[in-house]
Amino acid sequence: MISEWMKVMLEEISRKKAEAEQARIEQQARLDERARGTEQAHGDERARGTEQAHGEELARGKDRTHVEERTRIEQQRPRDDDSAQG
Repeated sequence: MISEWMKVMLEEISRKKAEAEQARIEQQARLDERARGTEQAHGDERARGTEQAHGEELARGKDRTHVEERTRIEQQRPRDDDSAQG
C-alpha cells in the first residue's frame, strides 16, 4: 500500500514539474516575442529618424550649395560701385 501511495506521489510530482517547466517555457516565449516587438518598434523609429536626419542633411547641403553658388556668381559679377570709381 505504501508503494502504491509513493508511486502516485512521484507521478504527481513529475506532473507538477512538467507543468511548471511548460509554464516557464511559455512565459519566456511571450517575453521574447514582446522583446522582438519592442526591438522592431525601436528599429523602425531609428530608421525613420535616420531618414529624417538624412533629409535634413540633404536640405542643408542644398542650401549650402545654393549660397555658395550665389556667392560665386556675385564675386564674378562686376559691381556698379567698382565700375563708377574705376
